[in-house]
Amino acid sequence: MPNARISCFVDTNILIYTVDPAEPEKRQQAVGWLTRVIRSHTLVLSPQSLNECYRAVTDRRGLMPRADARRFIAALAPFCSAPAGFVVSREAWRIQDAFAFGWWDCLLLAAASLAHCGIFLSEDMKHQQRLGELTILDPFKLDPESSLPV
Repeated sequence: MPNARISCFVDTNILIYTVDPAEPEKRQQAVGWLTRVIRSHTLVLSPQSLNECYRAVTDRRGLMPRADARRFIAALAPFCSAPAGFVVSREAWRIQDAFAFGWWDCLLLAAASLAHCGIFLSEDMKHQQRLGELTILDPFKLDPESSLPV
């Protein structure tokens, strides 16, 4: 954990919203959350989330040219501190068996859990669901200035 505050893993979809002009309200909320967790030094990302984001903003949604997307991902790379590798797969299996999330979500949740994050920001999962010490929060149901310990 980078400090006494709770580390916060940001799901790929939230990263994508920060650059998506088609969703102005979600974009504003996502930018607010990302700014907050960066300023508080609590942001945690994984190689998977950065790779998924790159693919989505270039190929799948075509939100930006590759060079711009690479700069965007490179700017987020210093926050890529979640583990990768087979240890994440093993933890993802445990999460999949216990909670029945989709496989790619299980991998992200496992990385967040192994990075000792307390919060997982995502709109794709049940708001306020707990997985051990990790709590899933939908950032679009909360104000970025809410009194969370991030």
